[in-house]
Amino acid sequence: MAKASRKNRITPEEARRALYIDFEGRKDQAPVLLGCAHRAGRSATPWVWQAVTDPLFEPLTTADDDIELLPLPDAVERILQRAEAKDRLIVAWTEHELKGVRTHCPQHLARFEARFVNARAVAEYWRNACHDRQKPPTNELADYLALIKYEVSVGAGPGRARETIGIVAKALEKGLGLKGLTENQLRRWRDLRTHNLHDCHGTKKVCVLAADEVAAR
Repeated sequence: MAKASRKNRITPEEARRALYIDFEGRKDQAPVLLGCAHRAGRSATPWVWQAVTDPLFEPLTTADDDIELLPLPDAVERILQRAEAKDRLIVAWTEHELKGVRTHCPQHLARFEARFVNARAVAEYWRNACHDRQKPPTNELADYLALIKYEVSVGAGPGRARETIGIVAKALEKGLGLKGLTENQLRRWRDLRTHNLHDCHGTKKVCVLAADEVAAR
């Protein structure tokens, strides 16, 4: 397929079939958590495939049976295989995830970049083309989610991810595993996972709506 990087338009079919990803991590370090959404969910509840990509956080994979430990290159390879198997795009809100692949698993960069789409560029084109350049207060995903009235769970909003990762990492560095985490720290980790889910599914909601409205002009 043609190189998709930095496209600012995708078709409705591409938007619905794409894989929507999000990395959570500390500044200037490799991601700790990776999420990937490509379907609505097993029921009415949104679902996202998630992997812990930092071995320090391995104890948290024993707390839930729906998350696994995978080195970042292996997790990205799994996403690439899913995308290539059915010719899907890989979409993230900004180029943060593209830069993460470039820095931490460059062996996958060419394949990843060939399918990558910056969702914020898609949203900006949609805003300018269909909404007379009216824009949210910022270009952050949270403001676009508010614009389309996408509801995010209490505790799973933006602004706490890096702080949560730092707090949980400090506790895990003591070597006590789950026993070394307080209930509040475990709750913050669960909130982080939910935040990651909403980032993936919210990005999809924005892109599908944008693609539909641009196509219908």
